[in-house]
Amino acid sequence: MLLPDIRSIFGDYYVFQQDGAPAHRPRDTVTMLQRETPEFSPPEMWPPNSPDLNPVDYSIWVMLQERVYRSRIHDV
Repeated sequence: MLLPDIRSIFGDYYVFQQDGAPAHRPRDTVTMLQRETPEFSPPEMWPPNSPDLNPVDYSIWVMLQERVYRSRIHDV
């Protein structure tokens, strides 16, 4: 579980974000997150496919795209 590591680095100043995908919705997981994370939003509040709700995706993909296309790709 990553929550202890997150807390050791950021204290209580973090947002633990996950979407409502079925893999993120088991009762045990939701119960633990409700108990362990501040201001937990239950899975039904997030759509199952929500890349537009994750600001990290955009910055990461731009950086990856720049690195991939820095040199010409000759074959896959």
